[in-house]
Amino acid sequence: MFSLIACAALYQSSFRSLNSQVLPHVGDDFWFIAMGDNRPAGAGIPPTRTFRQLIEEAGIIGPAFVISSGDLVYGNEETLDQYKQEIAWMKPILQTLPCPFYNAPGNHEINNRKEFLDTYTKAFGGAYGAFEAGKFRFIGLCTEFPSDAPSIFGSQLDWLKRTLDGSKPAVIFQHHPIYARKTNEEKASSTVSNARELHEIYKSGGVKLVVEGHDHIYDAQNHDGIDYRIAGGAGAPLDGEPADGGYYHLMLVHVKGTNFDATPIPAGTLEVVPIKDGVVAAANYAYMDLPVTNVLITSTFKPRTITADISSKKGKKKKVEGKIVSVTKVGKQFVTRIAITLTRARATYIRLGS
Repeated sequence: MFSLIACAALYQSSFRSLNSQVLPHVGDDFWFIAMGDNRPAGAGIPPTRTFRQLIEEAGIIGPAFVISSGDLVYGNEETLDQYKQEIAWMKPILQTLPCPFYNAPGNHEINNRKEFLDTYTKAFGGAYGAFEAGKFRFIGLCTEFPSDAPSIFGSQLDWLKRTLDGSKPAVIFQHHPIYARKTNEEKASSTVSNARELHEIYKSGGVKLVVEGHDHIYDAQNHDGIDYRIAGGAGAPLDGEPADGGYYHLMLVHVKGTNFDATPIPAGTLEVVPIKDGVVAAANYAYMDLPVTNVLITSTFKPRTITADISSKKGKKKKVEGKIVSVTKVGKQFVTRIAITLTRARATYIRLGS
């Protein structure tokens, strides 16, 4: 363990997005998505249908970036060859996202196995690190470096203290939580071993939001002004009943300046259905209006205009505003990217015009 502590900085130096997407420039008003715990139920099983669906829905929303609290693959006790295969299955799924995907590795990626840690970092980059967006500093931590218990220790802890210098408000994403949900029967083993120490560091370092996983549910707590959100419903077997947060979801976060709103969005909320050449129905099954920036429409003509409307229960149409973001020619067809706010519990019919 001591040799690992000494060289842990090596696992931070190449922290990057797992899908090689470049972090876009954002102003003080932007959206990002948080999710975690998408691993399948057993070794040798490809990424779940739920995770694929959530990645597709995240792609439609088109956030500035996605942060994950880990357990991307089953890993655990399986062979190294199987572990490498699961990473190979994961890569093309993440590459379908139109934005960067950052991950804080979980116990299933590492499981106290240095060969897993080395394979993970070779495939995806550093196990912890930071980037900045708007007025916030985003910090991904690895609670899973081989040790007696999940924790942040050694050179990573020293780096964290230096990085949380108070010059910017911060968002942390990590796998093991600081605070377990009240209904978790395995509280003692579900949190990091130095939770109290980390909470004090977060409190003094200007942390506003901590995104966590490991528990396959959604849970929201606030301690000393810090929002702790477990968003562990991205596809792994659920750990609770729906009333206890046990449902598949992603968490949509809207940042305005140094403030934010975080809302869980259940899986199956969004879909885009082609109707005919240059026409789609973008359906929103959520309980809230959703601003999306990546509705893709294929047409045989180059579009110059857009019209969009929704139908009420009485059949009346209401015009809504949409914006053409980009048009890309692919072979003999054009792929148009649309930004629009989708009305709750309705389908929006988007039509391109030449």
